[in-house]
Amino acid sequence: MVSPIQVIGYHGTTLQAAACILRDGFMISRNEYDWLGDGVYFFQDAPARSREWARTHHGSDAAVICSVIRVEVEDCMDLLDINWASVLNEAYDSFLRQAKLAKAALPVQTSGAHRLDRAVINYSVGILAEEGKLIRAVRSAFSEGAPVFPGSALSDRAHIQIAVRDTSIIVESELMDETGGPR
Repeated sequence: MVSPIQVIGYHGTTLQAAACILRDGFMISRNEYDWLGDGVYFFQDAPARSREWARTHHGSDAAVICSVIRVEVEDCMDLLDINWASVLNEAYDSFLRQAKLAKAALPVQTSGAHRLDRAVINYSVGILAEEGKLIRAVRSAFSEGAPVFPGSALSDRAHIQIAVRDTSIIVESELMDETGGPR
């Protein structure tokens, strides 16, 4: 059995929401645009990217919470591992068949809302749960932004994102100050 790892995740939010989160715990997001399905979203090892995201979305009310997340190989759909590609491909095929049977349109992808990805991941997690495999987190890399220099395949906003589906794997959390240290 592989030992769990602890990763550091940064969650951008508002100061008021941060106070509620630190008092009452995180709430699972179920927005139709959530890239990795339902979950609490974190930028892994990227406090500056999280702060930038929070400022873009919340202005002067932006806040960042730093959390330690306990990730276990057995219950993390880690899309950095190529083995998950076939699982998602099979789930997509099944999802597509179900949509056709129901005469339902597929969710539409856009640059800011990955609705089909979300639907397929949630569908896949549901199938795995029926088979007795609990998925408590989903993790993936995202290439966002502009090339860091002309012709580069590296992007200036690339990051690893984690959607925590089971908040019990969040070991501890604290509010960060403007310099990236604890408040």
